[in-house]
Amino acid sequence: MKIRMSTIFLLVCFALAPAGAQSDVNTNELEGNLAPVEFINNERIPDRIDTRLQIWQIGNSLGRAVRNGAVNTGRTERYFVIHGNAGESGKLDADIFGLGADAGVDHIRNLRTILQGYLEGAYGYSARDAALLARYITVYNAVFRGDMDYMEARYNSVAVNALVPEKVGLDVNYNQWPGKTLMIIPLGNAVTGSLSAVDTTPLTEPEVIDEMRKEEDKGIPDRKDMVELKEREAEEAEKKAREQTQAADKEQAVIAEEKQQLEEEKAGAGPEKEEEIARKEQELNQREEEAAAQKEAAQKSQELAEKKTAEAQKERKDIAADQQEMLTDEPSVPIEPTPSLVLGFVLNDSLSPLGKIALLGAADGKTLQTSEITTVNIRTINVIDDSLYALAAQDDGSYRLVKIDLDSLETAAHGADAISANSLLWVKDSAIYALVSEGSASVRLGLFDRDVRLKAQSSVNVHPFASVLFNKNVVVTQLSDGGALFLNPLDLTEVDIRDVE
Repeated sequence: MKIRMSTIFLLVCFALAPAGAQSDVNTNELEGNLAPVEFINNERIPDRIDTRLQIWQIGNSLGRAVRNGAVNTGRTERYFVIHGNAGESGKLDADIFGLGADAGVDHIRNLRTILQGYLEGAYGYSARDAALLARYITVYNAVFRGDMDYMEARYNSVAVNALVPEKVGLDVNYNQWPGKTLMIIPLGNAVTGSLSAVDTTPLTEPEVIDEMRKEEDKGIPDRKDMVELKEREAEEAEKKAREQTQAADKEQAVIAEEKQQLEEEKAGAGPEKEEEIARKEQELNQREEEAAAQKEAAQKSQELAEKKTAEAQKERKDIAADQQEMLTDEPSVPIEPTPSLVLGFVLNDSLSPLGKIALLGAADGKTLQTSEITTVNIRTINVIDDSLYALAAQDDGSYRLVKIDLDSLETAAHGADAISANSLLWVKDSAIYALVSEGSASVRLGLFDRDVRLKAQSSVNVHPFASVLFNKNVVVTQLSDGGALFLNPLDLTEVDIRDVE
């Protein structure tokens, strides 16, 4: 059943029903829609339904094979990888991730899950970082679909030789994926456990960012995540450069001392010692070369740190400019539709605000669908576009932010952060605000994106029953002592604190 939000209005509640236990909900970070490119997915119910774990394992098994030294792995008729880590001067290394003719993936969400599993298996990325990179990789490959000139200019001969012009990149239509897809994953140092294993620079080409900026929120949440990843890359590279430099300096000092000792030994040695002294000199020379190479590696690490820092700073400025533009945009005036469907709520208990969402026919009141989540808090419901956002109680007594698809009432996303039981939800533009609870002693105002991921939170605690107001482009909330806290609505950085008499 496909319904549009233009035909729905909200009814508070309409019936009572026995309380039911809530089933576990998959907290899938890949539910987010990064792509400005409009991917066309197979929306029909498939004959076979794999779990997210099974889908993730497709990529993860390929990744683990690459980690263990495989250059070609997988099955060419299904899913396969060509590890093009050639170290060719002046060219980027790359992994080629192919979808064979029998590949069954037909939804961008599942394709990203496969890529996430691969990045975790091959390069040891965290689930969050791998999910972010997977989203960027799909958009990057859609933007440069079929562009062999670009690929030949950027990537090494191993990667380019594995490409076929009509299969390069990722088509936006899932029908064109099986047997027609060779995705590029740009590699940095390709070292498992390093944040720079995948090269984030190509993934943020201007063409990719320009596409992302076409989205309603200008792709800002995911662009911020990428900036944060690059900043962590810079920190990691700078730390590595410092350690390499210190180790090389220490080794060079030891070599200098040993050379001095060898000279003294050489001066008083007879012919019988010449061979041993020559061997020691050769060893010292070899160690000198290795120390010099380590110094060069340190310099490259420092250059990488500076490069990533510069990229992150530029992208932060671009994001700030886009945020400012969004703040000054005039809001559009919606056209009020005539409702044909009613969104209702079934309470579990007359003394509780918890229950499930229901969809009814406006004419006859007949229940057409109910949500899989049965512990939605009615006091927190907000409808945005084609999705419903609310807080839902968990089995352990905590609350989480959930996103429910109004076309199917299925759970589209499930937040990972604990929310205060006293919290409401407040919506401003593309942001959602709630009181994040880290225990009874810590309640902070949190900012969430449309995929219910926590993007920022206040640096100080707020009142456990705090409310939120929006005034002249600032967020105003209450402190524990009754004062007023003024925050930037885009990142919840502190603007001002005032006493309230």
